[in-house]
Amino acid sequence: MRISFDNAGAALGNPPAQNPVDLSDLADADSATLAVLIAWSAQSRERGAALRYLNAPPALRNLARLSDVDGLLGL
Repeated sequence: MRISFDNAGAALGNPPAQNPVDLSDLADADSATLAVLIAWSAQSRERGAALRYLNAPPALRNLARLSDVDGLLGL
């Protein structure tokens, strides 16, 4: 799986069908990745559910921590 600036718009309109979301096959992580994950979480909360992310790769966890959104995403 790859979420980047190139496909973030498409990813926003295609939230995951499963909860929790397994991120173990996430290839790379950048600010677009974080933005999509945050948006998916917000969309899920609007539907009354809490989206959970599992097996986040170290690069994503580090970026989320540096961006101070690791708690928001439950990483």
